[in-house]
Amino acid sequence: MRLSLGSTLADAAALWRSERDLVVRVAGVFYLLPILALIMLGSGFEVPKQATPEQALEAFSAYYRANLVWVFVFSAALEFGTLALLKLLLRRGHTIGETLQASALRLLPFFLLGYANGAVIQLGITLFVVPGIYVFGRTWMMGAAYAAEPERGLLGAVERGFRVSAGNGWRIALLGIGVLMIAVAVVLTLLLVGQPLVALAGEAQWAQALFLVPVAAAGTAAYIAVTLVRIAAYRRLAGSSNGM
Repeated sequence: MRLSLGSTLADAAALWRSERDLVVRVAGVFYLLPILALIMLGSGFEVPKQATPEQALEAFSAYYRANLVWVFVFSAALEFGTLALLKLLLRRGHTIGETLQASALRLLPFFLLGYANGAVIQLGITLFVVPGIYVFGRTWMMGAAYAAEPERGLLGAVERGFRVSAGNGWRIALLGIGVLMIAVAVVLTLLLVGQPLVALAGEAQWAQALFLVPVAAAGTAAYIAVTLVRIAAYRRLAGSSNGM
């Protein structure tokens, strides 16, 4: 089956309209709060005065390493939210509580799958960019397959995701990366606009949070959009592979 980009985006929009309340309830906790925390953590970094680009990069790396535990915790919360939404919208008939419990039990394999995919994609990007984009297209459905059919196990999800993406690697990559780039552009714009306001807040954490909430909300909307597109694409591809 040739994946239709327009139809997939239309499916994602329809999914949002029909499941908005459910999506907002999950994303409000597992997307908005971790994203806000990550942004606030990043806003605490200050580039040393008169630092060269190399020195600024080294300072940022040191700051990142010093806060690695918190970065991991907040990132794990985002992964948990993504797994929960994938399971809720790809496996019907379960309550939010049941889904959250199942997601907690299966988070580590899902996290490892995402980390392994990211490492392979990064390697591909290092090799002239284009291979990394294609690898993204061939691996993006694996996490959805793991959420939709956990009985297959981790390796089964890898095989399933690779199989349903066959012949559509470039289209999936264009769809996913395109939506992601638009979302990132919006978030970065809001972050640049809000940065002077954060500076005005000084050391007051509550004031900083107040200024950064719209940025975190935009980041949440971006995560939701990417997740819904991922679900819509998997539904079309998996349905086709099952003869539907």
